[in-house]
Amino acid sequence: MAQTINIAQASVVSGAIADIKIDEIVLGALTIGQLVLQGTSLNVAAGSAFLDNVRIVITLDFTFGWWINLGFWSDSGTADLGSLSFGLSLGNVSIPSLNNIPLTVPNAVLANLSAAIAPITSIDLGGGTFGATTASNVVLPKSGFALTGLGLGAVSIAGVQVPETTVAAISIQDVHPSANIVLPNASLGPVQIPSATAADVQGTAPVSLSGTASQQGLGLNLGLLGGTLNVTPTAYISIGAVQLQGVSLSGSVTQAILQNIGVPVDLQGISLSNIDIGQVSVASITA
Repeated sequence: MAQTINIAQASVVSGAIADIKIDEIVLGALTIGQLVLQGTSLNVAAGSAFLDNVRIVITLDFTFGWWINLGFWSDSGTADLGSLSFGLSLGNVSIPSLNNIPLTVPNAVLANLSAAIAPITSIDLGGGTFGATTASNVVLPKSGFALTGLGLGAVSIAGVQVPETTVAAISIQDVHPSANIVLPNASLGPVQIPSATAADVQGTAPVSLSGTASQQGLGLNLGLLGGTLNVTPTAYISIGAVQLQGVSLSGSVTQAILQNIGVPVDLQGISLSNIDIGQVSVASITA
């Protein structure tokens, strides 16, 4: 019949470790639930700007608002007179400089970010101490053991005291925690963005802009009847590509807040050397 040794509780008052070494701490993909940037200010400047294949289309929308008043009868209305469009091709346009373009973003939220972190290798923590260590309900071995030709009945030992013991070395090949480490929310700030420059910034897609000016009118009054000829100009601007040369960027962030940070961890090659263990107390041993 298989037997097991049951230790109800073992406690160590204190101990010391001469050297603690970890070959490698492997950090998995770091996940950040949200990155909140508060009070972002940027200054953009460019030595020169080139707009390729610039074309402007101007559309004039005409309406005529009329009125008539004969004393005993009056009426008014608006008639749509159609529109007139014409295009202007400006070709390539050069802008000498774009200096100090301020951009202000009160709050920006980036969600579901991830980052890869390289493993931390060859960690030597030197010596260390530990205390108040307790192990409860220890079963040795887990699957039980058997002694051929020797029978043991019930065995019970209570109140075992060991004044001091030493262990030359403990080596653990690897530890793989099943759960990720969840770090508390972190905040940084203020963060100053250093000035950075780029030789050329080339747009890869056409740029389209449009704008409508306020309506203009020319009135006509003939006494009994009159009206107003109204025109509304709209400009459509098409730019084939935008190229910026000598771009510089600087700015600051009032506060950066990282929320819901999680990272999986694997510990590999753990070694503890010259362990001195103080008083060991075992409540009871049964078999």
